[in-house]
Amino acid sequence: MQAAAPGLRERKKAETRASLRAAAVRLFLERGPAAVTVSDICEAAGVSARTFFNYFDAKEEALLPWDKHLIEEVITELAARPAAEPPLTAVRRAIEQTFPSLAASTGWQACDRVLTAYPELRTTIVHGMIRNQTRLADALAGRAGQTGDSLYSQLLAGAAASAFRAAFSVWAPETGTSGLQALVGEAFDRLAAGLPPS
Repeated sequence: MQAAAPGLRERKKAETRASLRAAAVRLFLERGPAAVTVSDICEAAGVSARTFFNYFDAKEEALLPWDKHLIEEVITELAARPAAEPPLTAVRRAIEQTFPSLAASTGWQACDRVLTAYPELRTTIVHGMIRNQTRLADALAGRAGQTGDSLYSQLLAGAAASAFRAAFSVWAPETGTSGLQALVGEAFDRLAAGLPPS
């Protein structure tokens, strides 16, 4: 399923996100993460600290493929899906709609170099992933008339997030966003089929 092209507002957000990510990665590689502050990143990107925190809750989260804006896009798209659509299909389609915004973010190989050099950053990143997954679980619960802490909504959000993370972890950035989208589609297909090995 082809995602719609983003509008001007979404493109501006994507450009700001990409600029902040690029500045953070460059500074992390140059100085080491411990020597880099949010103010340093903001100065390098030419934005305010308030703008930074619209996208990320911590400097390390600039390395996350899904920031706060992207998870909100998923939630907005999820709310627009047909009520009768199966939940796994609805969340898959909502995630697919974020690919144009994700496509505007580049430098994933540099992000990987940072994480390889500074594995201690992974703890903060995992916290960001959990926070985003919880927000997705709340949105899915609302669709199903359940609470966000119900087993079903937590399991569905976890499965969707895992499908994306697994695809992202094996994705070769040179294949572009279409390559990533194909892997995400395969991951959801395997989930829907009960995770067959081939």
